[in-house]
Amino acid sequence: MRFSNLAPLTIGVLLLAPLSGCAPSGTPESPEPTATFVAPYATDEEALAAAEEAYAEYLRVSNEILHAGGTDPERLSTVAVGPFLDSSIDSFKEQQAEGHIVTGKSSIRSVELQRYSRTGPSREMITVYLCEDLSLVDVMDSKGKSVVSPDRGDSILLQVTFDFVESSSALMVAGSEKWSDEPC
Repeated sequence: MRFSNLAPLTIGVLLLAPLSGCAPSGTPESPEPTATFVAPYATDEEALAAAEEAYAEYLRVSNEILHAGGTDPERLSTVAVGPFLDSSIDSFKEQQAEGHIVTGKSSIRSVELQRYSRTGPSREMITVYLCEDLSLVDVMDSKGKSVVSPDRGDSILLQVTFDFVESSSALMVAGSEKWSDEPC
């Protein structure tokens, strides 16, 4: 077996390898640095207070829309985001089409922090259990007759989720669902 003919071939392959694109060229590119989310609230108490304030503003805007028979529901975009905003606007439009008018206002009875994510994304950053007082709210049809079920309770326990919208530095309602049938 003769190895002397393999030496020039091996050297030739090693010299051609960088030219063939098989070898890495230059220094590897570093990925672009990505901005990391910085939680806007230092403590759970601050997050809870911000959530309560954001939901109170959501109720204020919702009550205005409801008292106007569901007109101009797009105003809700100042206090809500995402699919929740879209479905809320659709609900207000249905109310308007049915000719329903709301009297009275709902309010917050109590709020309890379920979760505050300081390290996660700005989506679903805060989740609370919230007791909404409905005792002063009535829904009237176009003839002025109440359409509220006599079995409706005076309050409802909700699980409410908030997103932090960095572009406006605002906490906004991103979801709300009934948490329990029990009064709160």
